[in-house]
Amino acid sequence: MKRNLKFLPIAAALVALPLTFHADDTKSACPASAASACDTKAGACCPADKAVRTTAAGVCPVSGKVAATTAKPRLIQATYQVEGMACSACESKVAKALGAIEGVKSPSACSKSKVAKVAFDPTKVEDRQLVAAIEKAGFKVKAETIQVSVEGMHCNACSAKVAKAVASLPGVQKEEVCHQSKKAVITFDPRKVDSRKILAAIESSGFKVAP
Repeated sequence: MKRNLKFLPIAAALVALPLTFHADDTKSACPASAASACDTKAGACCPADKAVRTTAAGVCPVSGKVAATTAKPRLIQATYQVEGMACSACESKVAKALGAIEGVKSPSACSKSKVAKVAFDPTKVEDRQLVAAIEKAGFKVKAETIQVSVEGMHCNACSAKVAKAVASLPGVQKEEVCHQSKKAVITFDPRKVDSRKILAAIESSGFKVAP
């Protein structure tokens, strides 16, 4: 009995050892932007996905082809890079100009980050109308960025297909598409292309723009 007791401290130590589990980071790579227009942090887009591999032909191994749809989102979240804002009065002027347009929701502006944010109904208002309103208020729009949700993407081949379709449009400056977060973030010159054409390009590639 005494011989067995000398092993008790060792057994107790083994039980006390912590068990560590490592899991892959599954955070959304394209997080939703904060409510404040002053928050310009976009976040990194989709990291390399090692779990799902594409086929040699570049066809999604999970879903294959997804039927296209003509459905359009009710609201588009847009951010405008605006030059000339220097104070809170400038912010109010830009927000008021945008808010006066039918189909526009939650307009805001920030003189520190030089951006204006708005949600708008693409069936009621066009990007060029929003740009014209900002410039009529005495400011200059450099670029527009929209973020949309895209259904049907499952792998790198899916996101690459969407990105290629969007990049082919004139005026598109940058596109970030992530199949993990199901988001597409596109920056473009609103004088050369509008959000309707961008949404149409996404859907023509075989995916659905979610409302």
